[in-house]
Amino acid sequence: AGRQSSEGAVARELEGVGDVVGCTDDPPCPLRAACRLRGALREAQEAFFASLDRFTVQDLAASPTREVLISLGTTAAADGTGPG
Repeated sequence: AGRQSSEGAVARELEGVGDVVGCTDDPPCPLRAACRLRGALREAQEAFFASLDRFTVQDLAASPTREVLISLGTTAAADGTGPG
């Protein structure tokens, strides 16, 4: 967990793995019983998450990103808008 978590796992947790479109909204889509798009979108969503699985949080927070993230925290602390 933490820095070694895959970005795919983080995205799955934050975004959820539900339908990309509102197939079961109220009212539900009348095409859902015969829809081929729903499966294609689910496959595309998993391919998106799988592409992020190649990276860890640590990978994406490495330099030069690390220094920018640190400076954002310092700036927010200095102006009182965030944690110090």
